[in-house]
Amino acid sequence: MLAGVFAAHADYSHVVDGRFKGGQITRQYGRPADGVHAVQLEMSWRAYMDETPPYRWHEARAAAVTPLLRRLVQAMIDWRPR
Repeated sequence: MLAGVFAAHADYSHVVDGRFKGGQITRQYGRPADGVHAVQLEMSWRAYMDETPPYRWHEARAAAVTPLLRRLVQAMIDWRPR
């Protein structure tokens, strides 16, 4: 479901269960059998700030990624287990 939100937004790439396979957050807090679901989102700094010192917040980049983050959160709010 969330991968579909990313797939519909061509400006950013994504992987599911790819680079960060550790999953500590999702294993510790997610309990799907009990209706508790967890998502771990890793974002590159370049999506919202400068990657070189002094690592400043980049208003335009942050504004550009905000609609995608809103869609992700809304998709989680709207989701219902089957």
